[in-house]
Amino acid sequence: MKNLNNFLVKGVFFLSTLFFMFSCTANEEDLLGSDDDDTETPETPGGEEEEAEDISITSTYVISEDETWESGITVNWGGHVVIEEGVTLTIEPGVKVLANKTAAPEFYIKGNLHALGTADEPIYVTVPEADRTEANIFNLQAWGGFICTSTAKTFVMDHVVMEFGNATLTDDHISIQEGVVDMEVGEPSYGFYSENPETKVIVHNSVVAYMSDDAFRPQGGQVSFYNNVFAYIGSTGGEALNIKKGTTGDIAYNLFYHIATNGPKWSNKSGVDVQTNINAYNNTIVSGGWRRNKSGRGGSVNIEETARGMIVNNMIVNCRYGVRVVGDALEGTNVDMENTTIDNQYYYGNHARMTSEFAPSNGFLTEIAENSIAGNDPMFENYDVVNEFTISLTTEDDEFPTPNEDKTFDEWTKFDFHLKSGSPALDAGSVNVEPMYGSISVAGKTYTVPRSADYIGAFGTK
Repeated sequence: MKNLNNFLVKGVFFLSTLFFMFSCTANEEDLLGSDDDDTETPETPGGEEEEAEDISITSTYVISEDETWESGITVNWGGHVVIEEGVTLTIEPGVKVLANKTAAPEFYIKGNLHALGTADEPIYVTVPEADRTEANIFNLQAWGGFICTSTAKTFVMDHVVMEFGNATLTDDHISIQEGVVDMEVGEPSYGFYSENPETKVIVHNSVVAYMSDDAFRPQGGQVSFYNNVFAYIGSTGGEALNIKKGTTGDIAYNLFYHIATNGPKWSNKSGVDVQTNINAYNNTIVSGGWRRNKSGRGGSVNIEETARGMIVNNMIVNCRYGVRVVGDALEGTNVDMENTTIDNQYYYGNHARMTSEFAPSNGFLTEIAENSIAGNDPMFENYDVVNEFTISLTTEDDEFPTPNEDKTFDEWTKFDFHLKSGSPALDAGSVNVEPMYGSISVAGKTYTVPRSADYIGAFGTK
């Protein structure tokens, strides 16, 4: 078992390094500057800072007025947390929210939740050290999820590490008692859920890992997923981002590492007022799709059911399928292709099963986009695309090859997915994608997302 303190140090280093490496290539202002403000820590009359106390939650914890969980405390999370309508819970840098696996608690958000970590002091939503074992990866679903109701206004995760969610739902969960759509007793919860197209959902500079099913499942919202790592999401199914009707926004400059099915997937099924519309650009997707135990499902990026969007500049390496538009080459698709752009992807596969599915055989597209690149080593700074990940087939026609993956903590931090000088992915990107929500102001900060880059993938050169 890895010591949690070691993990904290390593996680902080990785988040800092990830952001620094990206900021060197995005030609944008340093977004971390927005962490500085004029707020001072309250002092006691004697001039000494008052030490914040840890919080122990053992039953349903209702927040009916604005509340702050102060920097550095530990929250022993053993009961459901309810944030009432119009009320904001602010979580400050360095807070550890440790779930009691027996209670399987959830956040039920009618108002606002702002988890505002920093590169030096990220926030952790995870489990106690004794439960944080590598044997528990995909075998421990300790907490229920962040459930945003129709009255929720804002949800922010900035510099947060989120692990071991997707607890099995019971009659004790408030989301079940309140009849939240698509949640059923006996099924796993989502790591995150929203249902209002106007809810602002900002997830920046964060790490989401070791979830056994869908990490994020917005069914409505204005979303901004930027500069994150999604790693080891889904045991035998599940997406990192499983986006449903009424959701609009951006998925840009993220690393998706060893996801059971897709990194980003979006649909407009049953959508009425707001059509699902997503810009997914400059993401790096590595070894996706291989743990999915149902045939015909995706492995990188998936769009379906009357949705629209832009899928541009994505690096897709050793995945089960390339970009998939659900439908059939002969019978067509109901995806809103008139308002959808798919271009400038980069594909690499170290097995014929991968290369033969760059244009998925079970989708609408029969060829990869004209400006895409296929077949050549993308030349990462430190990741061996041939040997670091492989698949094993029992027969040539084996429908479910076995992924050879280590499932070790923070495995992705061993690698550097920047591009070496001379990589064919450099100068191969389209700069024509403008973020849908390039600037969102929440919680006294402005969260910005840059446009697409002239390279493919989440990271250019150092």
